Amino acid sequence: MAKDFFQSYELGSARERAEIIYENYCSFEAIIDDFKAGLIYDIQSEEEFSRSHYRDELGVRIQKLGHYDNPTAEEAVNNWMLEQDIDGNGEIHISGKVAADAQEKLRRKHHVLIVMREEYAYFAKHINALKPKEKQIILPLLNDSKDHFQLAQEFGVNVETIRKRASRIHKEVIEYMGTNFRERI
Repeated sequence: MAKDFFQSYELGSARERAEIIYENYCSFEAIIDDFKAGLIYDIQSEEEFSRSHYRDELGVRIQKLGHYDNPTAEEAVNNWMLEQDIDGNGEIHISGKVAADAQEKLRRKHHVLIVMREEYAYFAKHINALKPKEKQIILPLLNDSKDHFQLAQEFGVNVETIRKRASRIHKEVIEYMGTNFRERI
């Protein structure tokens, strides 16, 4: 599912990506965190795989005389730096020993993750910029805290009225985001 979700987002048009955010609004930050963790894992796996090719015939890493490693500290520093790179909007640093095609795939995944984070932030700010009455209807639906029936009771109207208002707001939000997001990632 995660790979399909990521591919749908990466290959989707601006309108399709806005719809993906809309449908997953209440958990989209968690989805971004999940992809970030997956990207970190993928990078570490690729680097470990490339390091395993630099071992001698017995599988023991050869160390140069006079140079002492602290692999635990190096790994902790590398993990921290990797997380900082991924959280930033710049380039991620991947070991030069990782195959070029794998590096390109990881960099592309990082770029899509950055776009997901930026578009979600933009989407959330737009939702917060809606009129108060519109926010009172759409935010509980997006956050799955209330359904149409509960909102209808709260506003003292019938369910169909709430559905129509929510549908209109949904359509306007998707249209606005579809014209303001980049067409392709």
